[in-house]
Amino acid sequence: MGRLKGKIDTAIGKAKEKVGYAVGSNKLQAKGAAQALKGKAESAVSGKLDKARKAVDKGTQKL
Repeated sequence: MGRLKGKIDTAIGKAKEKVGYAVGSNKLQAKGAAQALKGKAESAVSGKLDKARKAVDKGTQKL
């Protein structure tokens, strides 16, 4: 779920950033850039957590 939410935040953030640029709103551009960055970070963290869970599961199966 974290990866999906991250991708959605990234897409919405990029859209806000482009709309802000189109209408000349620096505030909207900044909010969009921040949301896009938040989404990228959330996706990355979620990916790392998934890898860690898989490693733990693989290790416990050998026991």
